[in-house]
Order: sequence, then structure tokens, then C-alpha cells
Amino acid sequence: MAFKIKGDSFYLNDKKVFLNSGEIHYFRIKRELWDKHLEAANEAGLTTISTYVPWAWHESEEGIFDFDGTSCPERDLTGWLERCQAHGLNCIVKPGPFILAEFRGAGLPDWFMDQYGDACKMRNSKGEIVQSDGVSLFNNDYLEKVALWYDKIMPFISKREISVGGPIIMMQICNEIGVFSWLAKQGDYGNAVKDRFISYLTDKFSSIAEVNSVWGTDYQDFDQVVLPPDGNLPYASKGDRGRDFEWHNFWRKYYGDYLRMLTDMARERGVSVPLYHNLPGWIYGNGYEFPVNITMYEDLYEDKSEIIFGVDHIPEFCSYRNLHDDRIINDITLAMQGNKPLFAAEFQSGSREYHVVTNPREMELFYKASVANGLVGWNYYMFSQGRNPSRKGYSGDTFYWFNPLTPEGERTSAFPLVKRMSQIINTSESLIVNAKRKAEVCVLFYPPYYATELERPIGKECGLQFTASAIRRPAYFDGLLKVLQILNIDYDMVDLSKASVDTLSNYKQVWAFSTDEMNAKDQQILVDYTKAGRNTVLFPYLPDREMSQKPCTIIRDALSIAPSGSEIIDSPLIDVYDLKDIKCANPQIFYSEESLAGAEVIARTINGSACGFSKSLGIGTVIHLGTWIGFDTEGHIPVYEAILNKSAAKLRQASTNNGNIVIRERFTDDHSAILFVGNYYNEEQIGSVSYTHPKSGEAITIPYSKEEMLWPATYSVLTPVCLNVSDGLTILHSTSDILGVSVISEQLEITLYGDRDLAGEIVFEGENVKSIKSVTVEGEVVNIEKDDKRVALYYQHKHKDQIVLKIEMKVGTVMKLLK
Repeated sequence: MAFKIKGDSFYLNDKKVFLNSGEIHYFRIKRELWDKHLEAANEAGLTTISTYVPWAWHESEEGIFDFDGTSCPERDLTGWLERCQAHGLNCIVKPGPFILAEFRGAGLPDWFMDQYGDACKMRNSKGEIVQSDGVSLFNNDYLEKVALWYDKIMPFISKREISVGGPIIMMQICNEIGVFSWLAKQGDYGNAVKDRFISYLTDKFSSIAEVNSVWGTDYQDFDQVVLPPDGNLPYASKGDRGRDFEWHNFWRKYYGDYLRMLTDMARERGVSVPLYHNLPGWIYGNGYEFPVNITMYEDLYEDKSEIIFGVDHIPEFCSYRNLHDDRIINDITLAMQGNKPLFAAEFQSGSREYHVVTNPREMELFYKASVANGLVGWNYYMFSQGRNPSRKGYSGDTFYWFNPLTPEGERTSAFPLVKRMSQIINTSESLIVNAKRKAEVCVLFYPPYYATELERPIGKECGLQFTASAIRRPAYFDGLLKVLQILNIDYDMVDLSKASVDTLSNYKQVWAFSTDEMNAKDQQILVDYTKAGRNTVLFPYLPDREMSQKPCTIIRDALSIAPSGSEIIDSPLIDVYDLKDIKCANPQIFYSEESLAGAEVIARTINGSACGFSKSLGIGTVIHLGTWIGFDTEGHIPVYEAILNKSAAKLRQASTNNGNIVIRERFTDDHSAILFVGNYYNEEQIGSVSYTHPKSGEAITIPYSKEEMLWPATYSVLTPVCLNVSDGLTILHSTSDILGVSVISEQLEITLYGDRDLAGEIVFEGENVKSIKSVTVEGEVVNIEKDDKRVALYYQHKHKDQIVLKIEMKVGTVMKLLK
């Protein structure tokens, strides 16, 4: 038995699988109820159970470890893992040292904090203790006690890995370590941090003179370097901001060094299963801060470590307001971590806060969209509600609400959805784990624009027209990236800081959100990509410096264009192409008519100043807007469409005649696909959709009759396309959830589920399609329509209940179920 990560996929016994896990905390469930919870997990179709293993729980007294329940039945970690395995469930374990998990002290033992807290706590620049659960991660006392914890827990885990007959398939290495600085906007100023910062500088800079030239300082040697201030002290100069850039880069190496150290410690103690770390970032139903968190681990991506990164997907609600967030988070994670699996380590199932009431209908929409957006694994967080041990719960007695199971193991209204999603995954698993997006448009992600968790206020001394942190949400996250999804554009994301002309050459158009600051290498990539014959869209500024504040005008020089000035106008509007009175933001950067000789002016301000242009560069074209428009009026949509249409790219693999319907299609290499159709509005929509046949390339409509149909409110369809079910018979698509396919007495039976207001439709094709003789649902004959290639079946869904479609074939037709 073996569980491995190969490239962007999970493998169990050499089979590519979707990792379908649920979180149950054994220490929050009565020992006598463990089997009841695990039986329910089995019934729900989960393959894996995840749990924290709190250091504070198993070493409640210094030097005394309990893994067999001697001091408390709920400490019987040995018994928990044995019960999981007895129920056929694999395990993910998360032994910290930090677990967070709304556990007081974030999982560190009380005795440790009582003895060493003053010495190891994070400190601000005044030397005062920072009020958080965070510690200085390289504090000697902390690392000494962590090593002793690892001495016990890592061999324990190693002996229970799947490779030696145990249930453990994966392990989390610590948890969300950057969250303390992010939430508090506070770095650690302990002595160990300063020493490591100076070491970082000596590795990066050739001499202290080089540091002085960039920062505007006059240090005589590296030991004189002063840490950047914390708090709200504005930047005093460009050099001060340049120092801050290195301060943020340092923290990325700091976190990288810490997690690599823990990885080495775990491996030295015998752990061999794959490792991951968790990324938080959703705030009250929005994911716009997630990119800040993911950039904090930049020193660990691709081949810089073996760790994969699991994302937190906690949308709280699912609607038109945040329909775009999960895909952006997935895309950025893929762009940064490289060829590794996309795994939601904390996938919302319930709520951390009692006042945030989730409901299964919204969660179903989110779950299906997550599959369409590329997840190959998830961990329902939480599958089981829990009761906190005495004095251990951050929120008192109760841990999480509205979960599939209560602490007593009773099923709630959230349980059937988890079970149904497992059935959907089991039926279409091969398609789901192999499907990829086809895109000819690319949006670039630039990590330095999100390296801002400790950023201070920016004043006039910096001389910036645009500050990325101030405009990235409305201009980029909720602007460009949202409207592309509303328009159902197929686009990929690429990390510009890692990009090459070769990687970008797969795309006909690249969009770059660019401010005053962009490093020379990255400016050059955009120039070279364009010169090679592609189309580059830049907004809202042509950079004039690197992130270090060194002057750098590579893009401007290539275009022989520089701004002439800026305008700030009350209620600003611009004209773009032939589109009038388009709402925009201040300032608008304008260019003299003389400087735009040889360029096409595409945008003007209210005052008539040229604030946008298109100009040839090599055999390609640069399109530039000297402002940003975001996406908060319908007038913005045609602007984006006009620019997209300059690309000559195929913009959509799937489309709809109703702009309120979201549709996405992903393709496998063996001519199949996964199709998502979602209505994020809390009202019904009428329309039809069209998608690309993965083998023939023809446009197929839903409904197949090419008419329109009703799409229920806050609901989605996730259907396989070209799913082979038996020799010579393929499901082209369905408006139903396909929960199972079986052959019984030479009769094909397909278990389906759908909203009662959604018309049931399933279409078959293949050489045996004409052998379909009759179809029934619960004894009632189903309407059949045939054409030269296919057979379409029409039926009604039942309210909150599945139906079984029984298909009788003509005599002599051999029915053999394909796996």
C-alpha cells in the first residue's frame, strides 16, 4: 500500500485519485462515540479522516506523554487510528507544533508558555510582547521543546504509515505560521530575528555600500543595520520603502527556513508520508487577502521544498458577490506552487462562527464550482462538530456549528450533500482528476504586489502614482478577475516573477496589472513576449522603478513612450475606443500627442487628454490604459470585451445566452470533459448553454433541443462530458448529478439527482446508442428523442430524492460496465 504525490496529482496504490477527506477531532468527541462518527464518515463516502494531534493535549504535563488514553480516554490516539483503519478509512495527521484550530494557546502546552512564554513570545520594535499566540519561531527554548515533542510523535506516526500497514497517508507540518503577523500587521523584533535579517542581507548584497546605495543610508557595516519600524510610521523616502521590500523578502525566507527545518526534523525521525502546510486568507466571505498569505511562503514553492500547500476555502456564503474568489485562489496557488496538487485542506462544511449560518444549497454550489476550478482533493472542515475539553476551547464549549454530524454523531441537513458529492466524485473521478482548462488568454499574478502584510503608510516621499495594496482589490481581484469570470472567459494565471517567454508563448494575450514598481527582469519578460508577436495589456501604469526603488524604465524605453502628467477629476470618466463615459479611478495618467506618434490613441479623459494607447512592439502589440476601471457598472463589460477581442484568441470553450449564468469546461487528454453550469443569483434564470464536444469540437447545447430552460436559483450542474459507461455507450451530458452507474440483468441503471425545478436531461452517444429500446423511472416510461448521432432522455427530478433511470437495450446488445 502506498500514497504518493506525483506532479499535480495524488496517487493511492499507483492510481490517480481525488482525495476525499473529512475532519473529525478525536479529542473533541467522546471516546464511546468514535465508531458512530466513523461509521457515518464511511456512509458519506469519505476515504480519509483528518485530525489535529495537539501537543498540549498529549503532553499536558512536561515530559509525560499520553497516546493510549491512560490519563483520559480521548487521548487514545493509538485507538483512534486503529478505529479509523477498522472502518477502512485512511488518515491525515496534523501534529503541529502549532495547530490553531480554535484551541487555546494554538496547541502549545500551558506549561511551556508558563515557563518560557516571556522569553519566546513575539516582540514589537519597543521590545514589548505582542498580544497573540505567536512565538519567535527560532527561539532556542521553543525549538528545544518542539524537538522533544517530535522525538515522541514522529516515530509514533512513522510506525502507523500506510507503507507499513497503517492508515496514515499524509501529514501537515505546522499550521498557518504567517497568520500571526498577517492578522496583527506586526513583525517579530526579537534578537534572533535581527541576527537572521543581517544574515539575509549579507547573502543578498555584495557589500554594505550596495545596501547604502539602495536605501540611502550610511552604515559602516552590516551589524549597524536597523530593522524597519513597525506601526503606522509613514515611509520617509524611497530608500525607506526599498528597505521595507527587503524586510518582506526576509520574512519569506524566514518562514521557508522554519518549515524546511521542521520537515528535516520529521524526516530524521522516520516520517515518510507526503507533507503539506495550510494557507488561510478568506475574510468574512471574501478571498481578496488570500494572495497576501500565499506570497508569505514564496521561498517554499516549486522545487524549493517538498511541501505542498493546502488552501483554506471558507466562503461563509456563496453568491454573486464572491463567485469569483475561489477560482482566483486556486489559480494563484497553482501559479505559485507549480506542479503540485491543488488541495483544499480546510474546505468549509459548517461554520466557525455561530452567527455565520451556512446552508447546504449554497455549499453545493461552492463544492461543484471548486471541482470545476481544479481541486483534486478536499478536507471537509468540519465533518463532525465537537465539544472542547475543559478550558481548551477558544469559543467556549462548542467547536464549530452546522456540520454534517453533531458531537453525538447525529446527522444534520448538511450530511446528504457530502454523501452526494462523494457519489459524484466516485462516478466521474477519472475525468475530475485529469481535466485541464484550455485557455489562450493569461492573467499575470505578481507576488511583490501582495508582499505587504507589514506595509506602512505611503506618503508623498515615495513619489508613487499608484500603490498596489491600495487598488489591487477593486482594480484586479474584484475588477479584472471577476469580470473575466462573469464573461465566462477561459484564462490561465501565471506568476510573472517565474515566467519566461516560452511559458507565456502559449497565450495570445496576456494581462498585467502594473503599478509604478516592477522588477527589471519582469519588465523585460513582458517586452520580449510582446516583441515575439503577442498582445500585452498593461494597466494602470508603465513602471518607472524596481521594487527596491531603483529606477527602471525597460517597458517605457521599448515603447519610446513616457507619461506627460496626471489628472485628478471629480467623478472621473473616460472614453475607450467608441465607448463613452466609462467610470474610472483617479488619477488618470496622460500622454502628449507627440509622444504617441506611431501609436493609436484608444482612451481619453474628460479633458480630452490621451490616457490610453495601442502600439506595436516588435511584431506584437501593447495595449495600455493609464487608469483602472474595476468592475462596478455594466458599462465596464464592453470595455473588457473590446480589449479581449483584440487578441485573436479563442475566448470561450463554453458560453451562454444569459449573462447571469456561469459556465466552465475542462478537458482531459482522452477526449472527455467536466462541465459546470452555475446560477449564483437568488432567483431563477432562463437560458441555454453551449459547450465544446471534447472529441469532435462541435458546439453542443443544453438543453439538447436548442431551446431555453429554467436554471434554479443558487444552483449548479456539474456533469461529465463523454463519460464512457459501457461498450459503445457514452453519456454526453446530463442536467442531473450522476451518482452511480451499474448493469443489472443486462439492464443499465443510472442513479440521478437534481433540483425539482430543473428539467431532467441526459444525452447518450456511441455505436450502441440506437440499441436503446426503452427507458423507465420507477415504472414510468421516459420520453426519448433521437437524431442521427444521439439519444436524449427527458424526465423530472424528485424533491430532495434520487431517481433511478433503467435503460433496456435491444436483444443481443452486450452491456459491460466500464470502470
